[in-house]
Amino acid sequence: MEENVKAIVEAALYAAGRPLTLSQISKITGVEGGQVKKVVSEIMKEYDARRSAIEVIELPGSRYAMQLRAAYSPKIKDLVPGGLLSLGELKTLAYIALMQPVKQSQVAKARGSAAYIHIKRLEGLGFVEGKTEGRTKVLYTTELFADYFGLPYDVKRLKLQLRWRIKKSELTENAETN
Repeated sequence: MEENVKAIVEAALYAAGRPLTLSQISKITGVEGGQVKKVVSEIMKEYDARRSAIEVIELPGSRYAMQLRAAYSPKIKDLVPGGLLSLGELKTLAYIALMQPVKQSQVAKARGSAAYIHIKRLEGLGFVEGKTEGRTKVLYTTELFADYFGLPYDVKRLKLQLRWRIKKSELTENAETN
């Protein structure tokens, strides 16, 4: 029974493509939450032990996600033509994440008129939401954005971690070019 539950949990995390709560995994497997947490912990240890390119991570709120380890993303980037987001969309998303709450007009001023198209796509993907305040739209990142990029929900902590990741990425790029 345990191996079957483990396989179902692994399949659910893989197929979901997003974080799942313990209660969601419990519902899928038909096993109570405490047992599911043990199974997820075992899967996490197994992936770590074999130094897999895939990892299972725990996110705040007892949520779990299966993802590619960050170290492997640059090595396989050519296999995913265009990726989910274009470079321009990623830059617009990063700007919104770092400046939120931010007026849509301020994003367009900083990123150019293409930002309006980027914002529409980012809203469609569920990474950004806008709230109308008077005659302007104020933009925020969503929980899906935080989940997708493995960031905390708390905006202050999200901004700190995002700045740290950007700095780390810049240091890595500089070291590779020297």
